[in-house]
Amino acid sequence: MKIGAFTGKFYPAHIGHVWAVDYSLKYCDKVIIVISSNPIRNQEIKEKCGFDILDASIIKSWFEEYYKNDSRVEVAIIDESGLKPYPNSTEDWVNRFKKQFPSVNVKIADESYREFNQKYFPECEFLAVPRDVVSIHSTDIRNNLNKYFDYLIPTAKPYFLNKIN
Repeated sequence: MKIGAFTGKFYPAHIGHVWAVDYSLKYCDKVIIVISSNPIRNQEIKEKCGFDILDASIIKSWFEEYYKNDSRVEVAIIDESGLKPYPNSTEDWVNRFKKQFPSVNVKIADESYREFNQKYFPECEFLAVPRDVVSIHSTDIRNNLNKYFDYLIPTAKPYFLNKIN
């Protein structure tokens, strides 16, 4: 059984993320969306661009609602508390990930993560997901919510309705 992990901040979750999960389900029997929870990084994002802090449990609820009728998708949170910023705690993060998700045998990411995954997850296959099929990044949304509102995952839109002009 191919069990894939698609890891990220998803800050916020958008239709590009959904496209990547759906693409991965063509190859994997199951996909775990792994949301990185890092309060320090979230505070830095707020200070940099003024984007409200999103708790990982909120992001998790958006994906769970979106995929509620697809048993092949699981949503989980990996707590990065206590880890130094990337790349200073890479091995600690990898060990934490492997302990929490021992059944994962496919790592899902865009091509730029191939070398990282080959180095730290040699036991896993790597599934490269084309990044620019849906031309949006969470940074774009954080920097201009009004312009990119329609790119949000549909289940996240109600959360942001009172934050747009």
